[in-house]
Amino acid sequence: MTEKTYRIGQLAKVIGVSEHTLRFYEKEGLVIPKRNKGNIRSYTEENRLWIEFLLHMKDTGMTLEDLKRYKALWELGDEGLDELVQLLEDHRANVKAKLKTYENNLSLLDKKIDLYQDYITKNGRKDLFESFVQEKNQSTD
Repeated sequence: MTEKTYRIGQLAKVIGVSEHTLRFYEKEGLVIPKRNKGNIRSYTEENRLWIEFLLHMKDTGMTLEDLKRYKALWELGDEGLDELVQLLEDHRANVKAKLKTYENNLSLLDKKIDLYQDYITKNGRKDLFESFVQEKNQSTD
C-alpha cells in the first residue's frame, strides 16, 4: 500500500495555511518534503503531522528560533532529550505567564463592561463621553 502524499496546494488546504507558509517552513529547515522527478514537492503524512505540531506550538507563542531548536534537539534523539524537555518547560512557563496576563486583562474587561451596563441601566443610552463633558462643564461654571 502506498503512503498518502500531498502536493503543496493540497497540504496547504488540508491544514489551513498558505503555500507560502509551507515554503517558508521549508526554507527555514523546519520541514523537508520529498521531491519527485519534476522537482515538485511531495509531502508525506508524517510531514503533515509534523507541520500541524509546529503550528500548534507556534499558536502557543513559540518563536521560530525555538521551533528550530526543538527540531534540532528532537533529531538528536536521546542525546537531546534533557535540553528538549527544558525548552518545553521554559516555554510552558512563558505560556502560563501570558495566560495570567490574559486573565488579568479579561477581568478588567469584565469590570468595564459591568460599569457601562450599570451606567446604561441607571442613565439610559446617553453617550458616555458627552455625559462626561456636560458634567465637567457644569462643575467649572
